[in-house]
Amino acid sequence: MFSQYVQKLLGKLPVKTKPIIDAERYDTLKSHLQKELFQPLDVSKAFLPMESALIKSIRTEAAAWNRNNATRTQAYLAFYNRNPEVHWAFLAHMVSRNGGYHMTDLKSSSMTHLFDRAERQKFFQFLERANSAIFADAFPQLLLYEHSKQKELPIRKYFPVFRISRFMAPIWESFIEEPHSPLLTTSLIINEQRMLQERVIKRTRHGEILRMLDFQLQEYLGFMNVIFPYANKQDGLRSLTGLTVDRFANPKQRIETGKFLYGLLFQDPVVFHGVGQFTKEVPHTGSREDYWESIYTSDASAAKDDKVYSPILHDAWADQIVFPPPSIDWFTNESFIEDLRSSPIIKKADLTNKVLENVKHLKTLNGMKAIF
Repeated sequence: MFSQYVQKLLGKLPVKTKPIIDAERYDTLKSHLQKELFQPLDVSKAFLPMESALIKSIRTEAAAWNRNNATRTQAYLAFYNRNPEVHWAFLAHMVSRNGGYHMTDLKSSSMTHLFDRAERQKFFQFLERANSAIFADAFPQLLLYEHSKQKELPIRKYFPVFRISRFMAPIWESFIEEPHSPLLTTSLIINEQRMLQERVIKRTRHGEILRMLDFQLQEYLGFMNVIFPYANKQDGLRSLTGLTVDRFANPKQRIETGKFLYGLLFQDPVVFHGVGQFTKEVPHTGSREDYWESIYTSDASAAKDDKVYSPILHDAWADQIVFPPPSIDWFTNESFIEDLRSSPIIKKADLTNKVLENVKHLKTLNGMKAIF
């Protein structure tokens, strides 16, 4: 079952889909988005004192939460708890948790020989850069929306100030007028991945790192799991669902992956409730001990052959100074609108045993690399 989903996402099998919105609403939205392509990109300078104060407040709050993966992950969840109609924030929280796991994996005992120090640093810097860029783009949007709930706000007026794509203006306006969580979530998935492609990955250094990451993961692992812990087990293991993905360099692939993960998180009541309980019970540390304490330990002195050392984020990496990427609006072609047309129909696949096998496989590869 699970392998079929992977094959579908890789284009080897047809994917069953459903419309995100009805045809009439889609045509109307497409027309509004097409008009955005002819709007000027200049930043408005005509702000009243109260508006300037709001801009400063949002910048300050976003910068404070954008310190590292742990703070960003916490910020997404806090926002979702206040605004549960914004599904994307909960999805972002869970994907950001996985981003933290991937960062600390680079310092785990199961990867000590797979990457040298320079490679670890490069991969971490890319993950941090991408994680930070998405937050810097998305979180001001979330805060602007939250303020619009408290007081009527001409939300699009602020978008150029925060370098938010014009693609999102009619999306948010539509959501404020008539909330439709799947449409907003899908739009944010598209926006963040296209933004990432244009502002970060297309920059030569980051593009090369991503291609290297794709190659390394296929050479050593052949997989990368995005996991959602959704049920408790007696032996200290939480049951996992999620997705095994590759081809990170392909923005279309990342968008389809985001749609899949959104459907998996929100379409299955068992997964939605179970993941919700996990986020309430377990603060994000970056260590995989958060969900599998019988397999991983965040205590380096306690790590033994039967447990994998998985450090917390603060022990693995110091906070980084990340400079903002260039201000480029990715929305230059109406063909990008087509990604709003449909979403995949999802069925849960339990990954617990597969991920356990992957952990053993990775330890074996790391041991072999140490010998050779």
